[in-house]
Amino acid sequence: MLINPKVPVYLRMPSMPLGLVSIASYLNRHGHRAIIIERSVKAYDLRAELKRFQPDVIGISVMSFLSGIDAKKLTQRLRRFTGVPIIWGGQAPSALPEMSLRDGGPDYVMLGEGELTWQAVADALARGEPLDGIPGLAYLRKNAFVSNSIPPVADLFQFPEMDWTLVEPKKYFSTFFHCGKMLYLHASKGCPAACIFCSNKQYHQSCNRCRDPRHVLDDIDRYVKDYGADGIYFSDELFCPRRDLRTQLCEGLIERNYPLVWGCQMRLGVLNEADVRLMARAGCRWILFGIESGSKERIASIKKKINLELAYQTIEWCEKAGITVQASFIIGFPGETREELRKTVDFAKSLPSSLVALNILTPIPNSEIWDLWDSDYPQYKKPADIRACAYKVEQNVGDLVPWNFSRVPMRELRVIHFYYQWVDFSKRDSVNQDFYGVFKKMAQDAFSRVFRHGLSGFVFGAYVSVKQFVTVFFYSHFFPGILKKYGLRR
Repeated sequence: MLINPKVPVYLRMPSMPLGLVSIASYLNRHGHRAIIIERSVKAYDLRAELKRFQPDVIGISVMSFLSGIDAKKLTQRLRRFTGVPIIWGGQAPSALPEMSLRDGGPDYVMLGEGELTWQAVADALARGEPLDGIPGLAYLRKNAFVSNSIPPVADLFQFPEMDWTLVEPKKYFSTFFHCGKMLYLHASKGCPAACIFCSNKQYHQSCNRCRDPRHVLDDIDRYVKDYGADGIYFSDELFCPRRDLRTQLCEGLIERNYPLVWGCQMRLGVLNEADVRLMARAGCRWILFGIESGSKERIASIKKKINLELAYQTIEWCEKAGITVQASFIIGFPGETREELRKTVDFAKSLPSSLVALNILTPIPNSEIWDLWDSDYPQYKKPADIRACAYKVEQNVGDLVPWNFSRVPMRELRVIHFYYQWVDFSKRDSVNQDFYGVFKKMAQDAFSRVFRHGLSGFVFGAYVSVKQFVTVFFYSHFFPGILKKYGLRR
């Protein structure tokens, strides 16, 4: 039994549990029986489900520490009803396995990608063998933390097709640019980079692998024909960087000619002009490029390994083809000065992209910056439990990040960050051929959050939405001196 826990709907919209669908599809093709409990979108009688299915093992997907709050409560409840092993997997417990074990209470934490390790777990249980020696698992024994070796990442071409009957895709519809029934999907996993602010190096071992384009096209067929989807956001860390496979996927979409739009995340240097035109013909309407800094020295120090000069031409190709570009930057890097911040702001201003985001650095567990925290920034206490990680690291209401590793005053970082949020929010032509696209998306998301879970959801959801709006408006309008200092206002 694989469980997708709840996330507070007033903070984050639920999204398709792609990892659980992939794991369950894999197990069901390899001699086992797996089901998915979708607590993020549906109420369940857990005791009745346990009695009906009688699982040999329970897995809980904890992709963020926000979902870890419910996962912890869920683990405590399950202990009262069953004695089978409980395993947490996903980005959050993989990053901080010992804290997850001690605070959350599972029997095991699964490290990294789960399909192959889950098969080893299911095979061991079928043979009546213990789980302690299985690569990819961490656990506590006599209160001591034990972490087994992590197996190499899998070849995604060996994976079966995704079985969408395991979940209810329509319950995960969301709004995005040019579409109102968007679903998430992945065409590849991982990224070859090793940026110091990202956990990809540990979770995906800095290795990108693409799925078989035929399987991805089959997924899209089902999304459109069976569920009525009109948009797809490819959740890949780096969308299908192999040109031959990406071309095969785009040509398949062109041939199908669905009333469908899609978007993805890309890296500078992957696409040429012909690639961009092909993607636009295939329905691509938005791309996020993580540029991170306007300083070449900072790009080198964070191990980003991109050529900033490629940004202008690449973005021009996209915008000319009708693809909205969001250029994403990070401000507040360790030791960042005002002079360096000005370089980033000036570079962001000079780009021809429709949308620009300057996000304040938040250290991610299992990244190099996280590992330097204790020694270099002892004035900031690391979050010590799941709830602290959820609300201090992952979800700062109003984006009020509580720490500052740079040499720039926090107020200046916030003013710049929220100024760009306001610009994207209020700009009429922020999205190609979708006027006030950002405003419409945020308004529709807020409406969905407010009314998804009754009166309590309405009250707190409305409070959060209003607070976020007031925060953005305050910082973007009441500090003209700071904006002038960075050339954002005359």
